[in-house]
Amino acid sequence: MEQETRTVKYDPELKIEAYSFKGIMQKFPNHFHDYYVIGFIESGERCLSCKNRKYTVEPKDLLLFNPHDNHTCEQIDGRTLDYRCINVPPETMSKAAFEITGKDYLPYFSPAVIFHSELASLLRELHMIIMEEEKDFRKEEIFFFLLEQLIEEFSEEGIAPSLAEENRETRIIC
Repeated sequence: MEQETRTVKYDPELKIEAYSFKGIMQKFPNHFHDYYVIGFIESGERCLSCKNRKYTVEPKDLLLFNPHDNHTCEQIDGRTLDYRCINVPPETMSKAAFEITGKDYLPYFSPAVIFHSELASLLRELHMIIMEEEKDFRKEEIFFFLLEQLIEEFSEEGIAPSLAEENRETRIIC
């Protein structure tokens, strides 16, 4: 049986994390994140549920989760999951969205899955640069180009960052 590995690298220049999951069989229960997740399946087929909508995802499908999008995922083909993603904090996304559009807001991505996306190869390249801790000048260029494509094609204007801040009571409950 293949060894399960989970690797994470933080990129201090872009202020994002890169995750790599290899050999995963486990089901991921319903959960959400406080940050954006932009990922893709490298191998394995999974049943994904996001915001109460079901998808069958496979290699080269791009996944887009907004902060607080509830989602669950489980294997359906008997093979392990290999998955790569970047996690983008709202502050980083807000700054990038402002640079790209000139507007101060947080984008809201829809749909949660972009099937057989050509952007998966771009995300893979960015992910590898971060994981290898390369000092490639293209890293920032790829990051902004990827976000620009996603914002232009798959987002609507969200809410102003100041309105997205949670109040003290909400943080306590969470």
